[in-house]
Amino acid sequence: MSILAAVLFMLVTAGCYDSKSGRVEFGGAINFELPAFPETGSHAVLVFSEMHYSDSYRVQEVPRLLPPEGSVPVTGGEVKILDLDELKGLDIPKEFVASYDDVNAQKVYSVNCQVCHGIKLDGAGPITTLLSARNDGSLAYDGAEPVNLNSDRVRELTDGEIFGYITWGGRPGLAAAARGKTSSAIMPEFGKLLTEEERWELVHYLRSRIGSK
Repeated sequence: MSILAAVLFMLVTAGCYDSKSGRVEFGGAINFELPAFPETGSHAVLVFSEMHYSDSYRVQEVPRLLPPEGSVPVTGGEVKILDLDELKGLDIPKEFVASYDDVNAQKVYSVNCQVCHGIKLDGAGPITTLLSARNDGSLAYDGAEPVNLNSDRVRELTDGEIFGYITWGGRPGLAAAARGKTSSAIMPEFGKLLTEEERWELVHYLRSRIGSK
């Protein structure tokens, strides 16, 4: 780095270095390029690409970075069901019942669902009380209230229906996907974010806590 800096200093003082493009010229006969050194900014010398210059997104922060369209996981493709009547007839697959881990399911719920549906599954997650950055007392989120997962409305659903709503982003997401449309609901399509086993784990997790009617 010290040698590069010394060479660059000599080139700049000689007037043959373009700080914007990094192009160096000696009398028109010798031409080559060095790293471009912008004259402004908090990090004026950009010799290498570094992680703190890259875009990064936190969990649930848009834009969501999804797999390429049509990609298939190494575990094999999954048949995505859009028909509600077909979903109603689904049960938790036996292999997922046998491998169910409640501690892991709790983690999956905490990371992906708790922010909206709350620790008690009552729809009172942190998103419902988070204040906006406007500092005027208004809430950051003003959309539809998250579903109370303890309600009879949810308790009466079959395991397959719950799985379908998790996969497609709630009732609005499933309805939109069935029409070939994009859902405007805040709940994401977890079929693109969680594995099939993780989504069935969530079904098992909810059922073990809310029961059924």
